Amino acid sequence: MLAGCGSGSGSDTGPASAPTTSVAAQPGPFVGECGSLTDAEVYERAGIAGLTPVSRNGIKCRWEADGGERYVMFTWYRGSPIDRERAVAKGIGHEVHDLEIAGHRGFSSQNVGFCEVALGTGSDFVHWLVRYGAGSAPADPCEAPTTLGRLTLEKAK
Repeated sequence: MLAGCGSGSGSDTGPASAPTTSVAAQPGPFVGECGSLTDAEVYERAGIAGLTPVSRNGIKCRWEADGGERYVMFTWYRGSPIDRERAVAKGIGHEVHDLEIAGHRGFSSQNVGFCEVALGTGSDFVHWLVRYGAGSAPADPCEAPTTLGRLTLEKAK
């Protein structure tokens, strides 16, 4: 049996509650499979000989050379905070720099033999990573993923 305590007529005389509202995160533009880039565009800009596609779907693509020692990877993070990815990069000791391309803010992160670039698109972000392998990175390892990111933003709808 349930019993309750109360007083009065049952009417609530306390202050009215304000309606709660939440602001929905705005999704970014549509980014096609593999960042809307063709295999040829990735090969041309990555600067890694012998790349071949090993996985491809709506949110993640990967091209590898030398049995996976060197690779290029694209990931489209839907509704995920870019700052969490930045914090992970900093937390594992990568060199992290702010980046902006065509009004899209993000960051680059690099360490020996690789660079990754993440660019915000609304509540989403796109991410390109190029792993060159030990001793084979170009003078600017972030040039290729930055270029791939720029192309993805240009093609996003």
